[in-house]
Amino acid sequence: MIGRSRGTAACLALLAMAAPHDRAASQSYWVYAAAESEDEVALLRYDAGGDLVVEKTITTGWLRAEIEAPHGLAMDPAGEYWYLTLGHGFPNGRLVKYATGADTVAGVADLGLFPATIAIPPHGAVALAVNANFHGDHVPSTVTIVDLETMFPIADVVTCTMPHGSRFNADGTKHYSACMMDNQLVEIDGATLDVTRRLDLIANMAPPGGENCSPTWTTPHPDGGRVFVPCNKGDVILEIDLEAWRVTRRIEAPGAPYNLDLTPDGTKLLATLKGSARLGIWDVETGDLLHMIDSLMRVTHGVIVTPDGRYAIVTVEGVGGDPGTVEVIEIESGTRVASAEIGKQAGGIALWKMEG
Repeated sequence: MIGRSRGTAACLALLAMAAPHDRAASQSYWVYAAAESEDEVALLRYDAGGDLVVEKTITTGWLRAEIEAPHGLAMDPAGEYWYLTLGHGFPNGRLVKYATGADTVAGVADLGLFPATIAIPPHGAVALAVNANFHGDHVPSTVTIVDLETMFPIADVVTCTMPHGSRFNADGTKHYSACMMDNQLVEIDGATLDVTRRLDLIANMAPPGGENCSPTWTTPHPDGGRVFVPCNKGDVILEIDLEAWRVTRRIEAPGAPYNLDLTPDGTKLLATLKGSARLGIWDVETGDLLHMIDSLMRVTHGVIVTPDGRYAIVTVEGVGGDPGTVEVIEIESGTRVASAEIGKQAGGIALWKMEG
């Protein structure tokens, strides 16, 4: 009897130890990824330890005579809808609301000239879309604020020249975007939706620098005290202290850093390096480079971290007639574990859900 009891206890202990690993191995991750030169959005599923599979391809747009350039993607916090910017129109782009799963159009709003990145705060009531105006004159542009229930544009806030990288902080009280041509970081109040602060990134670099920056993204840290901004033309990622409102650190990121994300615990910073077709992973506390991962194709674009902090999912544009690709990177080891081809010029990406 004693022997059997001890044997049973040992088996239960082994099962308990194995359970977290089994649960992690059975996780599935669902993402939407836009193909800008195909007018398509792919819905992909990655089963941990398995393949990355294209479950569905959704055709977007209304203009038969031109590519409408699906660019930015964002998810409703409740997971019921996903939102897509279309960069081209007559003359303005659009924000399109889709029901998840069915992937049918649930609403459309007119935006500005070439809308790019979208941000939705935790309450999910509005979306802020930066009108990057990539192909127009270098004049100050706007952030369009859209009521997501009615899909009515309620305001256009003038920010800067070629805004990009629209992101809210964790509690939705502040919104940040960067000005690619003005080298500015712009803060918008989440309640009043007014511009509250601007930071000249070149003048406030530590140490001061005279080089160009051309910031392309903004990623607030979960601690609420700082935001990271990549200098696409400066090969550095800047850390900005939000209380002091100044640049406090430069993290070397050779290869034209473009888009950023952080692990949910805030310990690792990830950047697509558009010029060198790589993904970099840094330790936030020390600034040390942990991994540099080569992509299968050229021109890395978007990156998101899964809610469990286990994987980075990266879009890679490709060049010319090359297909776009989506790659799954295991963050801890810095290894690519899966990839799949989608339409040309893969760019915007958003995570729908994690199951398992």
